[in-house]
Amino acid sequence: MKKITFILIALISGSAFAQNAAEAIGTADISAEIVTPIKIENGTAMNFGSIVAAEGGNVRVNTEGNRTFSNTNMDVTSATTITAATFDVTAANNYAYSITIPSTVLTGTGSDMAISFTQDLLGDTDGTATGSGTAQKLKVGGLLTVASGQLAGTYSGTVSVTVAYE
Repeated sequence: MKKITFILIALISGSAFAQNAAEAIGTADISAEIVTPIKIENGTAMNFGSIVAAEGGNVRVNTEGNRTFSNTNMDVTSATTITAATFDVTAANNYAYSITIPSTVLTGTGSDMAISFTQDLLGDTDGTATGSGTAQKLKVGGLLTVASGQLAGTYSGTVSVTVAYE
């Protein structure tokens, strides 16, 4: 009887100190970084200036604010200054972000006129950039399609620029 009690006590105390082979525990460190939100300030106005409709064609204002015509019959000295739009974009230092500018139309006296846009941020024109932690100048140019016989008058619209972390 003493042997059985001793064996029983040895088994109970041995299993209490033995490691469970069916279970293991591991650990890992946890960290997080909060990044400043990306932001864009409303831009300065883009102005294609005065245009003669003539037979129609395209008018381009590049990101530097220079205007060219696909049809030189459309060229006239503008009563207003030709300008590209500029925006201030602020993104966290060394974080990539995308730039999206959808096409739009100018509306006014006659038919709508389509505009597609180009952009330049510090020489990058592919729609992506890397933040510096400070405001960066985003320049936006456009290509305006004018129809033959477009009615005279003032036309206007809005360009919407979206920036987002990648």
